[in-house]
Amino acid sequence: MDKIVICSAMILRPQGELLVVRKKSSQFFQLPGGKMAPGEDNEHALARELMEELRFDISRTRVSFIGTHVTKAVNEADTLVEGHIYCIQLDHNLFFTPYEELEEVLWLKPSNWQNYKLAHLAAEFVIPRWLSGIQHK
Repeated sequence: MDKIVICSAMILRPQGELLVVRKKSSQFFQLPGGKMAPGEDNEHALARELMEELRFDISRTRVSFIGTHVTKAVNEADTLVEGHIYCIQLDHNLFFTPYEELEEVLWLKPSNWQNYKLAHLAAEFVIPRWLSGIQHK
């Protein structure tokens, strides 16, 4: 089985909404972020991916590591995804437009998250922390 390594963000609005994105040709919503480039560290990969996908510059944003989770990838057959997950708590509402390979950007609420197909990494690792209010390890 193949394995990909990604860095992703649990981005939260002040009122607690969680940002998820959907790639073109995918039916699953996932966390914003993506694959690391060769020789790239986690923080640089996260910053690069969020800039590419959302035009979001995190250089002046507090970013904290939550943890790592390995699960089955939803968009690649016979592949595991190892996700290094970070939390970004926004101090004001931001609105994002999808760029690059993204088709859709969505803010989930605790009352509606079950209405969407979520990638395993988000469903298994982030959603339980988000709903319980635990953002840090």
